[in-house]
Amino acid sequence: MNDTSSILVVLIDADDVKHVFAAWPDHICLAACLTRDGDCSMVVFRRDERHAVPQRLLGILAARSDEVCFVPKVRGFETRHFLYSDERRLMALVASDPDLLDEAIDYSINYTYALEEGLDPAVVLGLRRPAEPAMPYKPVAPVVAKRAPSVPQPEAPKAKAELSPLLPEFLRKSAEGARRPTFASVRKAKEGMLAALS
Repeated sequence: MNDTSSILVVLIDADDVKHVFAAWPDHICLAACLTRDGDCSMVVFRRDERHAVPQRLLGILAARSDEVCFVPKVRGFETRHFLYSDERRLMALVASDPDLLDEAIDYSINYTYALEEGLDPAVVLGLRRPAEPAMPYKPVAPVVAKRAPSVPQPEAPKAKAELSPLLPEFLRKSAEGARRPTFASVRKAKEGMLAALS
């Protein structure tokens, strides 16, 4: 990496990850985000999301575009030469995280479910918030001041917070129990695992 880039993101195609995990879903790719201080974040994504992944990763990593370089080359970002020996060490790091396979399978299932139900997969997976519906304007009738006897009025029952209509029924039940589902798509490797990459 050059002096300005502090994060190297290696985009690994699903076919390459299948060499490590035989049950890896066909259309799920992996972004390995390596930082200078030795952290590694693994982010799964679908092959057809590849165009949106750089901006998503900038948000996840809380980084500017000049702080990140990609392998292979991504338009608008710097890149670097990635040696075969670096690739082998990176794949060993991927293989050391067995939870990554479960993450990829969950991501694939939830994404496919959202597509089949006609929902926005990014909203269902928690990658983007749903668009808020515009509140219709309701004119308020003018208040006429009248002196009336002060009679205590019963309090109106408080309306329940509306759940998003995009949530499927099984998620709606979970949300009603004050447990909002979140689908993690970031895995952090243990600090000692990256010592071999240094």
